[in-house]
Amino acid sequence: MKRKVLICQLLTLALVCLMVMTACSKTDSNINNANPKETEQTGQTNQEEVDVDPPKEEEEHEPVTLKLLAWHVGAHQELFDMFHEKYPWITIEVEEWGIDKAIAMQAAGEPADLVWITGLSPWLKDGMLEDLTPYIANDPTIQNAKIIDGFLEAFKTPDDKLWAVPYTAISEWIIVNKDLLKKHGMEMPPYDWTYDDMLEMAKKATDPAANEYGISYDSLMASHFNWILPVANGHAPNLRFFNEDLSQNLLNTPDVLADMKWLQELTTKWHVRPSDEEAEKLGWEKANNFLTGKVLFTLGADWVIPGYNELATFDWDVLPLPRGKEKQVTVQLLGPIAMLSASKNKDAAFKWISFQFELEAQKWNVKNGSNTFVIHPDIDDEIDRTPTWKGKNTEVIKMTKEMCCYLPGPTIPDFDEFQNIDAALFESMYKEFDITSLVSRVDKFNESTMKLRKEMGW
Repeated sequence: MKRKVLICQLLTLALVCLMVMTACSKTDSNINNANPKETEQTGQTNQEEVDVDPPKEEEEHEPVTLKLLAWHVGAHQELFDMFHEKYPWITIEVEEWGIDKAIAMQAAGEPADLVWITGLSPWLKDGMLEDLTPYIANDPTIQNAKIIDGFLEAFKTPDDKLWAVPYTAISEWIIVNKDLLKKHGMEMPPYDWTYDDMLEMAKKATDPAANEYGISYDSLMASHFNWILPVANGHAPNLRFFNEDLSQNLLNTPDVLADMKWLQELTTKWHVRPSDEEAEKLGWEKANNFLTGKVLFTLGADWVIPGYNELATFDWDVLPLPRGKEKQVTVQLLGPIAMLSASKNKDAAFKWISFQFELEAQKWNVKNGSNTFVIHPDIDDEIDRTPTWKGKNTEVIKMTKEMCCYLPGPTIPDFDEFQNIDAALFESMYKEFDITSLVSRVDKFNESTMKLRKEMGW
């Protein structure tokens, strides 16, 4: 059980922390208005002197060091540097992540300012977070930006508070091995292809004698893929099998269980995905076996793209997720950031949050393959220009960034217990396992999460 929980928790952290692997661009910093280019003023025009106002002195600021509790820096350091260039008096330092760390820093009189979070409820118990609603209402950058619908409100709690907002976003796509596609006499499907189309193509590409499979053994394909199908088929309003208001999980309903059976049968019935035993014989791990060149389809996100660009020895491209019985959806991974209520630098801390919505930060996201959440014509141009997507189908990247659905999690009480259940479901995709045996655990979770919601006044 510990191994299952660890797998799921690592996946959840990876979804959030690896979102930071994006890119850098020194361009316009205002979403709606490009910074005017500086023009040289001459002392005379038509032999007449022109009075020019002297440049205003820059406002002086006391140096501020923001302390961010995070579990990964990586390429994000580049964005810290861009922020510091714009606000030279503000420096960001990353501290070890964790609620215990935040409590210790506060007790020592040096509270942290910002924190990446995976779940809200542990942080709300002792009033550790600041409601960001008034900051957002008074921030010109956010108010003037054309933001994708629902993005800012993704983590709004039932009491109409915004204790956290997304600071980054990642879309997911199907990655296809075009060489394998050609080998088996197939062409790229249309954008509105279906799950049945995907299965038939996977069957054609599967040749166990050649160690070739239609569906990858990668962990994303057996975890995130599970969350998508019920929404696409109209059997769950939200990813991770949750109902409309995230108060109940629907993994105990017949339709969602039927969707899980369909996915499990990719291994157990159709054999288009290797079982655990078959993968072990092949020497495949769940980390990434798409790069073997022996898999037709896998599920991809921004953190795999640099590796594919560098290491793939075959031609690959991107496709949108297939269409289900009702609609076409993907996973939109959002990384929540919150401000600590004990922060001594709240104005400066919110500047960092606001900076994520500026055009230069959005272009930084594009360069490493991450999604953007501000709508601006320069962003689509940046997608076409960036080396990350050179030679790839950039129209898929553009259409996917506004596709449903945001991945829920932080606003769900007792979310850790759901992750335990999800870990068991994840393991069941590679072997014969009675998925209905999880129903009793889902029922208990639903009781627990409702109790916690009431305790929190939700």
